[in-house]
Amino acid sequence: MRTGFVGTGLMGAPMARTLLRDGFPLTVWNRTEKRASEVLSAGAKWAWSPSEVAGASEVVVTMVSDDAAVEETVLGPGGLVEGMAEGSVLVEMSTTSPAAMESLASRLRERGVALVDAPVFGSTEPAASGDLWTVVGAEAADLERVRPLLASMCQSVFHMGPPGAGSLMKVSGNLVVTGMLALLGESLSLGRAGGLDPRGMLAVLHEIDFSSPLYDGKGAQILDGDFRPRFPLKHALKDVRLADAVGQQLKVPLRGVEGFQHDFAAAVEAGHGEEDCAAVIKAVAEGWP
Repeated sequence: MRTGFVGTGLMGAPMARTLLRDGFPLTVWNRTEKRASEVLSAGAKWAWSPSEVAGASEVVVTMVSDDAAVEETVLGPGGLVEGMAEGSVLVEMSTTSPAAMESLASRLRERGVALVDAPVFGSTEPAASGDLWTVVGAEAADLERVRPLLASMCQSVFHMGPPGAGSLMKVSGNLVVTGMLALLGESLSLGRAGGLDPRGMLAVLHEIDFSSPLYDGKGAQILDGDFRPRFPLKHALKDVRLADAVGQQLKVPLRGVEGFQHDFAAAVEAGHGEEDCAAVIKAVAEGWP
């Protein structure tokens, strides 16, 4: 399957390398060619525009930052749609709004191109090992066409419904993840301020009935002072704001979002946006570890 990949950033690069490892011939494009260097060294071919990627590919994967980036990459001047042949497939794996995916699916359908809306859960480590989780919005036949490609990058593939359903599940799931991170930061800060040992607190959280791999992993990073970006804090803030916007659109009152937004926004404003999302704790208490 001749495959294109657009967006070789922090997440996209290891995902693309996984595809190369599993034998998918890959043509890539990124706004900054330097950020594609590792993927090119692994055997990918460089293209000078998204449309050139599309012209060389039966299936194109996009992994970019937000709705605006998807719009520009796919439908803008020199965008993917200019090079996509009838019968080809776009696999959009970014975190976007459901409305954007529904609109994109309609516009691509007019050109005979299918959309598989397939955002992923996970950070750089599972991206490198091919152990992400994807939630998919697509017609069943379109999903089956690209399932081998998704299986290369993801340990699990959940079909949620038509285009837009994958993005809605991702936004809903991110609400849980960001809320857990914000609460973990507040919990550890509260206990430490009162004299508790944070490592002892994590031992308790690991054992009792609301234990979570997220608490184990992010908690250990916090205590070690390891805020290298597996998933940058600024993107977590974007995800919280996206959930808030979708909630308003669907007239669902997401009351917890206000507090999460405050913590993530405060940490970003304090200069921690490029650090890992675990740095949200710095909105509550500086000086970690």
